[in-house]
Amino acid sequence: MALELGPPKQRALLATLLLRPCIETGVDQLIDALWGEDYPAYAKNLIQKSISSLRGLLTAEEPKDGGISLEWSGGGYLLNTGTAEVDLYRYERLASAGIAAAREGEILEAAELLEKARVMSTGPLVEGLEGPMLERERLYRQERFLADMEVRAELELELGRHRNAVPFLHYAVHKYPLRERFVWLLMLALYRSDRGNEALMLYADHRGRIVEEMGVEPGPSLRALQARLLLQDPQLMVLSTLKEEHGERRIGKQQPAPHF
Repeated sequence: MALELGPPKQRALLATLLLRPCIETGVDQLIDALWGEDYPAYAKNLIQKSISSLRGLLTAEEPKDGGISLEWSGGGYLLNTGTAEVDLYRYERLASAGIAAAREGEILEAAELLEKARVMSTGPLVEGLEGPMLERERLYRQERFLADMEVRAELELELGRHRNAVPFLHYAVHKYPLRERFVWLLMLALYRSDRGNEALMLYADHRGRIVEEMGVEPGPSLRALQARLLLQDPQLMVLSTLKEEHGERRIGKQQPAPHF
C-alpha cells in the first residue's frame, strides 16, 4: 500500500535524505537543499515538524529490525533504509554492474544488466518536487541515464543485434533530438540493417533541424559517418569495439577498432 507522505516540502525533504543514504545531513544543509539562500523564517521549524511526521509514517509501516529508521545522530539527521527496496539504489547497482561488465568484455551480461536498469527508470527523478538540490540531482541523474543508455545501444550493435537496436534508438532520437550520439548510433544501426537510405534521410533531417534552429552544422563525428555511408564503407559492417571522436570508450576487450 502506498504511503501518503504529506505536503510537497515534506516529500522533498524525504527525497533529499534518500539521496544521502546513511549520511548525516544537518538542518542548515537541508535548508540549503530545499530552499537555497531564499529560505523562509520558519524553515527550521518546518523541517523539525516534517521529520517528526515522516518518522512516524515510516516506522509505522516498516518492521523495527532491518526496517527504515530516521534519527538524529548529533551532526544531523540520518536516514537508513535498511532492507527496504529503493528504485534509485537498484538502478545504480544494475547500471554500475552493467558498465563494469562491459569494461571487462562481458558484453551479453552487460546488455542484460543495463536493460534491467533501463526499465527501472520511469521518468524524471522526484518529478514534481522542488528544491535546489533536487534540481541539480535531477539533471545529473538524467545525464547519467542517457550516458548509460548510449552504452546500452552500443552493446546491441557490438552483439550484432542491429535490428533490435533500431526501435530503441528511434525512440531516443525522437525524445532527445539534439543528442547526436543517439543519431549516430541509429544511422549505423539502420545501415547495418540494410536500411542505408533511411540512415541518410535521418542525417538530412537532423542536419536540417539544427541548421534551422541553431544555425550550426552537425558535429564532426556525425559528418564523418555520413560520408562513410555515402561511400558504403565495408568497415561499417564489421562488429568491433566502438570509438568516439573524443578519445576511446571501449565497451569490449582491448582490440583494434575502426574510427567512426
